[in-house]
Amino acid sequence: MTKGLSRRGLIVVAGVARAIYGVRALPRGRFPGGPLAFREIEGLAPFQTLRTQGQVSAASVVFVGLDPPGADSAARRAAADAVRSDLCRALFGGAADDRMVPIAYFSEFFCPYCRILERDLGTILAARGSDLRLVQHELPIFGPASKLAARASVAAARQGLQQPFRKRLMRSDLVAEDASIVALAETVGLDATLLLHDMQSASVAAELSESRALADVFGFIGTPGLAVGRAVISGAVPRATLKRVIREERRLAPVRCDAS
Repeated sequence: MTKGLSRRGLIVVAGVARAIYGVRALPRGRFPGGPLAFREIEGLAPFQTLRTQGQVSAASVVFVGLDPPGADSAARRAAADAVRSDLCRALFGGAADDRMVPIAYFSEFFCPYCRILERDLGTILAARGSDLRLVQHELPIFGPASKLAARASVAAARQGLQQPFRKRLMRSDLVAEDASIVALAETVGLDATLLLHDMQSASVAAELSESRALADVFGFIGTPGLAVGRAVISGAVPRATLKRVIREERRLAPVRCDAS
């Protein structure tokens, strides 16, 4: 059995995050008004980073989790170079659909602020999601349990049940072992045997590696992270801000990664 973060460990992680960022991490209705401000990302046109860092200190952007020391490597740099060559495909998947605003969402199962952002995304998608397309990227950064959950999530997508499985998984106290995954998988109608097989597949490993490379390219040092069309958001922002970004992207031409 592979041990991950214990329940006590997860409580400690959440507690540390609250201590660092404060209990009012994502205040509703107190985010600065006025026009949205963006900063160009050098070498990644047409993508721009939302300028929220520093405006309201910890209330504006919350990062949870950093890579361990020495995580950088020649292999990771090579992977980042590879996704740059086909950036929109890697980030948003498949062929572009000019009718849809693509949202690439980078998350970690044990990140408390991902849960807040995920709830807000769900509300937005349920209310006016007909022209929104959510693309999930798992970014496990909290050890073996995170990696197990991420592999299971990506494998569940092969059966068309990724989001139901993710929601069930996030409500559970995950133990990093196959039996725990099987028990949860069966509650949402997944073929558990196929799921376990796919979790060990090269394609799932490649997808997780590509998501990690994309996070490196866009500078996501923690979770959550978003790319709403051309707008890149590092960390969790209030729902009102997210809705404003989506409205702005709806008004613009479809994102093209070969834009000059």
